Amino acid sequence: MRHLLSYSVYQDMGFFGRTPEALLKGMGCDGLEMLTSYDEVPDAHCALSVSVHLPYATDWMAAWEGRPYEMDGYSSKYYMFGRSPEEVVSNISLAIRRAEKASPPYGVMHLANADIPYMRTRRFPRTDQEVISAFSEVMNRVASGFTDGEPPFRILFENLWWPGLRMVDESGLRLLERSLEFSNWGICLDVGHLMNCLPGIRTESDGIEAVTRIVSGYGEDTLDRIETVHFHYSASSDYRDSFEERMLGDEPISDFVRGLYPHVGSIDQHKPFSDPGCAEILDILKPEYVTHEMPGSETGPLEDFIKQRSLLP
Repeated sequence: MRHLLSYSVYQDMGFFGRTPEALLKGMGCDGLEMLTSYDEVPDAHCALSVSVHLPYATDWMAAWEGRPYEMDGYSSKYYMFGRSPEEVVSNISLAIRRAEKASPPYGVMHLANADIPYMRTRRFPRTDQEVISAFSEVMNRVASGFTDGEPPFRILFENLWWPGLRMVDESGLRLLERSLEFSNWGICLDVGHLMNCLPGIRTESDGIEAVTRIVSGYGEDTLDRIETVHFHYSASSDYRDSFEERMLGDEPISDFVRGLYPHVGSIDQHKPFSDPGCAEILDILKPEYVTHEMPGSETGPLEDFIKQRSLLP
């Protein structure tokens, strides 16, 4: 397994000091998984990046269905991939072309949709099947614009806890297999996001036990599709069970969205593992890449990487 650290084009590479290659090597890190944007990737970021994570839009179905929210052009791109079906396809295509500069073996894409007015509730108007089917159509159109109808690097679809690909079982993967018309794709399994789908996860050990049980039930073909793992944990059941629900009201949608960040962070905690039992998850999955993804920790990403990396071979 190659061990990567999550990072983004929005962060200054000076964070890694004057000898970043030596720093990462000393930590047991094989490079970065870089979150990209719609702009050209800086050369300094490419030099350390092994893989990429493509931009995500929270409620892209609003644009895909032709009912965009009132947002400026910049916000529309980042929350809906644009304002129309054509812009959804063209902006995802642009993001892929920008990321191609880094020559990655894969690019991660979230496969979910959270209808913005419902994001501070426990219910959403979409089913997983609706979201997966619609995004498959989007990606089929995206892929058709590249040579031979295939993206220039593998697209790895990542699970979330919102409607879409959740990976609590294999049903979402099976629908993808039936729906996608290109072959250069796989799965990125996010361990913390999987925990966010499950009840009763109040401790790290709860999460390890529950995830181990689920991935032990995956078939060999599913395990073969899981090429990378985002590794961290979230023990957020208490918050998920107790937060006060609120729908979008009369306020501007931009204000409502900004107010959601603490809520989302309380669910998706991105904590580093400290229990050596977490290694069993990777023993079952046997991914080619493991991305240590702890951007939200108060300790710091380097310290969290070192802590979590020490638990693994």
